[in-house]
Amino acid sequence: MEKKYELIKGTYSLYRVKALKDFTLITGETIKKGDFGGFVKSEDCLGQEGNCWIMDDAYVEGQVSGNAVIKDFAIVNGRVSENAVVKDCGCVSGNVSGNAIVKDHGFVGTNATATDNAIVQACQRIRCGTVTTGLLGTKDWTGALYAELGVVPKNGKIILYKRVWSTDNPKNFKSLYKPSFLYEIGKYVIEKDVNENIMEPCGKGLHFTSLEFINEWDGNIIIECKIDLKDILTIQYSKIRARKCRVIKTIEEEQ
Repeated sequence: MEKKYELIKGTYSLYRVKALKDFTLITGETIKKGDFGGFVKSEDCLGQEGNCWIMDDAYVEGQVSGNAVIKDFAIVNGRVSENAVVKDCGCVSGNVSGNAIVKDHGFVGTNATATDNAIVQACQRIRCGTVTTGLLGTKDWTGALYAELGVVPKNGKIILYKRVWSTDNPKNFKSLYKPSFLYEIGKYVIEKDVNENIMEPCGKGLHFTSLEFINEWDGNIIIECKIDLKDILTIQYSKIRARKCRVIKTIEEEQ
């Protein structure tokens, strides 16, 4: 088999790939003989067959094969194959295949797969199951809730959590970022000033996550809330943003 590239020793036990022939990537870029590509841990990380390639400052410890392209500042610790592309600051620990694209700080975790025409983007954190489409673009909130948080809606609603600050009233709790905004047990809470941009993970709105990630949030009280799927604005970065919720109860934390 004619080799497509060789490894050039770098620093910190890394190697840089160097093309040994001309070929064209599925992204349209042309690689010329002598061009330097990205970084790998060993030759096992990049297949010699097909037109798969690692370029720019991308780094791979996993495996890249087929016609897959890893570029920009992407990091791959899992497997990327077929015609998949990982770019921008995309990160893959699981499996990416088919025509899937991981970009814009998107992440595919160890126990997840992105395949077919999946698009993982805008700080999405795909941790569970298999994604085959663009969950954000299609506003598939049921799929996104399971993929990011491992939770499944029931009757069009979901139970999630948030941290807040206590007040003198044991039934009222203050928002982290707007102290005048109160969450009251048993009542609906509505935020009218919301960011409708589904690609913006940290915009205005009510933010919630699962108990798995709640300890990463500030606040001295955890409240359980029920959210209707129709009130969800976006699901990214292991959290959701919504315009409305009903506060159910407080949650006792394990000591």
